[in-house]
Amino acid sequence: MLLAAGLTDINVALVVWTLVTFGLLLIVLKRFAWHPILETIENREKTIAEAIESAKRERAEAEKAAADMRASLEKARTEAAELIRRNQAEVAAAKNELMATARKESESLLAQARASIEEERRAAVADLRAQVVDIAIEAAGRLLQTQMDEKKQRQLVEEYLARLPKERRA
Repeated sequence: MLLAAGLTDINVALVVWTLVTFGLLLIVLKRFAWHPILETIENREKTIAEAIESAKRERAEAEKAAADMRASLEKARTEAAELIRRNQAEVAAAKNELMATARKESESLLAQARASIEEERRAAVADLRAQVVDIAIEAAGRLLQTQMDEKKQRQLVEEYLARLPKERRA
C-alpha cells in the first residue's frame, strides 16, 4: 500500500494537511510576528533615513567648516604677506635712516679732520716761516759781520744750516 507509492503519486491527505498547517502558520505569523517584523523594518528604514540626513547635514557642515578654514587660511596668508611687506619696508627705512646718519657723521668727522689738518698745516707753516725768518736774520747778521764774496757767503750759510739741530731744520 504505502510501500508501492511512487514519486508521481499524489497523496491528497498529505496535501490537505500541509495546506492547513501552512495556513495556520500564516495566521500565527500574521497575528504575532508580522507586525513586529514590519515595525522593525520601518524603524530600521527611519534609522537609516535619519542617518543619511544626519550624514548629509554633517557633510554640509564639514564643507562649510572647510570653506571657512580655507578662507581663514587665505586671510592669514594675506596678513602674513602684509606683515612681511611692512617689516621689509620698515627695515629698508631704518637702513636708509642709519645710512643717512652714518653718512652725516662721517661727513662731520671728515670736516673736523680737514679742519684739524688745515689748522696743523697753518701752524706748521707759521712755525716754518718763523724759523726761516730766524735763519735769514742770523745768516744776514753773520754776512754783515764778515764781508765775503758770494762763494764764501754760500759756504757760511751751508755750514750754519748743517750745524742747526735736526728738529729745527724739519
